[in-house]
Amino acid sequence: MSIPDVVRRVLVVALLAAAAACGGGESGSAPGGDGTPPPLGAPISRTEGTAIAGATGWTWIPFDDAFCTDAVRQPSGAYQFGTSTTGLALSWGSPASTELVVFLQGGGACWDFFTCGGAPDLVPKTASSGPFGPEEFARDIYEKYPRSWVRRENLPDALRDATIAFVPYCTGDVHSGDAVATYASPLAGRPSITWQHVGHANVLAFLKRLGATFPAATRLVVSGSSAGGFGSLSNYPAVRRYWPDAKGYLIDDSGPPLAGDAIPASSREAWYARWGMGASLDGFCPECRADLSQGLREIAERYPDDRLALLSHLQDLTIRGFFGTFTLVPTPALTPMPADRFEAGLRSLGATVMDPATANARYFFTAGEQHPTLEDPTVVTTPPPGLEPWLELMLSDSASWESETD
Repeated sequence: MSIPDVVRRVLVVALLAAAAACGGGESGSAPGGDGTPPPLGAPISRTEGTAIAGATGWTWIPFDDAFCTDAVRQPSGAYQFGTSTTGLALSWGSPASTELVVFLQGGGACWDFFTCGGAPDLVPKTASSGPFGPEEFARDIYEKYPRSWVRRENLPDALRDATIAFVPYCTGDVHSGDAVATYASPLAGRPSITWQHVGHANVLAFLKRLGATFPAATRLVVSGSSAGGFGSLSNYPAVRRYWPDAKGYLIDDSGPPLAGDAIPASSREAWYARWGMGASLDGFCPECRADLSQGLREIAERYPDDRLALLSHLQDLTIRGFFGTFTLVPTPALTPMPADRFEAGLRSLGATVMDPATANARYFFTAGEQHPTLEDPTVVTTPPPGLEPWLELMLSDSASWESETD
């Protein structure tokens, strides 16, 4: 799907959506910070689960407490909505390795009747949905992205022996919510739709078993692209709680938490209200309700020995659409955030929140409107030294690791 299609799909009817009724609420706060031990489940053995056909070296581990919103297209063009369970995809590393990579899948977002697929004849659904199991992983991830980290041969040298845990995305909430929302139709004759915005709750379910499986992990990498990039930030303290003594690395690919109202207040308010995003953020960043960049600042301060990275194209058209504005007349239309305003906000985020504002957070900003970067790091060759070597510097703890921008 091309970038203009993504942008059009993400937010073209935001003004219409304001009229949509919705239900659901927030629950709890993110664990961490209170010193209590995190909850643990049963360890995952290397013989558990099933090998994923068509995805060499990967095993599927089903979970009965992690959920997808299913949206199955019918011959009429409408979606049939439902709920199913999902799981983790694991690529086991060396038995002697104590390194773990947690990677969160991307795939859009939705927060109203239209963007969540209630009227696909008018507006295409803008968020990935379920079902998601081993077949979807093999077809939509492993086969589709041969130059990404899902192929072990593409891992940075510093991670060649690590175990990779791939977290599916089918909840529409950038892995950050814990709410069930029912969206009533503002259009006569169309049924309401229900979404399980439980991405953060799913992450917590996975962590219970991963924590029991890798109790002595010494190196921890948390990463994700797009929705997964935003989710890597919102879930980082919860993940970090399971391995407080590990050397930590956060790599947010194309999920920039721009400061203040660069992300429109109406969007932030909808995410908190409909996804229950406070479940992941309020526990460590109550200030994020007014300024999502405070989450990145808090993580950098809370984990001063960790290395934090933000990757982005300087004029990412998909994210500019995500932060765009809309008009209803003469026809519903999206105006993405202007390229120069987005670039200025991105550069300001880097300079005032990351580097030189902190000693442990760096950014890599490359020219262009593309989105994201980790689908094929080899093609991101500027700024020097290029993304692949830059990540190697980060993950090998090189003193030469510095922020870079075109």
